[in-house]
Amino acid sequence: MGSLAILFTGQGNQYTQMGLDWINYDTSLKHFVDKTSIIYGIDFLKILDDTEGKINTTYYAQPAIVTTSLMAYQTLINETHIVPSAVAGFSLGEYSALIAAKVISFETAINLIFERSMAMQRCSEKQEGTMSAILGLENAVIEQLCQSISGSVGLVSPANYNCPNQLVVSGQKIAVDALNNAAKAAGAKRCLTLNVSGAFHSSMMNDAAQHMDKIFKSSIFHKPTVSVYSNVTGKPYESEDIRQLLVKQIISPVRFEDTIRHMINHGITHFLEIGAGNVLSGFVRKIDPQIPVINLDKTYQLSGVKGWLNENGFIK
Repeated sequence: MGSLAILFTGQGNQYTQMGLDWINYDTSLKHFVDKTSIIYGIDFLKILDDTEGKINTTYYAQPAIVTTSLMAYQTLINETHIVPSAVAGFSLGEYSALIAAKVISFETAINLIFERSMAMQRCSEKQEGTMSAILGLENAVIEQLCQSISGSVGLVSPANYNCPNQLVVSGQKIAVDALNNAAKAAGAKRCLTLNVSGAFHSSMMNDAAQHMDKIFKSSIFHKPTVSVYSNVTGKPYESEDIRQLLVKQIISPVRFEDTIRHMINHGITHFLEIGAGNVLSGFVRKIDPQIPVINLDKTYQLSGVKGWLNENGFIK
């Protein structure tokens, strides 16, 4: 019998009309959007359907990703009754994972994300920052380039350890541009600027981390019902350190490759990605090509995912 882990996508994968097909599939799922609308004080259906790019701002992208991920997740749970052995999320997706593990409710999560998105948006507006994925260089080379450029041009640091030969850097735009040029000169295959509005997972988010530290102290966190893996450590949370690690997550690199390797070492045999796009599935395949992985984003994928789960013994 295999062991299943669910992965939840993070910010940067959002797209216009994301999640609307789930509401058309099951109108009762609109209650997720309704709760988000109340907390944000805006008709969130209009944000999901907006064609002017609002969904790409941090303030709207973060709740949009979690809300639509939970619509897909809840539908799958309702129709299959699967019980994963572990969950994890990429950056923002960690909040979806915490909901799935019943550490926090959906409503609590959106309230936290409301504060988190506002604080991170303020940091982004305070100082222009960006992120770039560097492909084809060893981590140690990129880390050394970051140190050199931070000492001469401006702040840039590792932000996402995605998979072998892919590391995302984050920092001041002038420094990230310099890093891109230096990485290409050092032999990088590609340098891709990400669809984000700030220098996430860097010290440029310090103000947001301090703000969330205060917010978390008044929030209720329950013991996880399944293992939840932390972005900061790549290892399962201990219930007493959830708040501390969520604060660190805002300014620390996402250690996704370490997370997947630890999950595999702890007995996970299959991965299911839930949320916009299939980026995490691609990372998993590069980390271990032998591990079965599938993703669920749109309703047309649901039957295929259910069939995959059944074939692998996860539906009783």
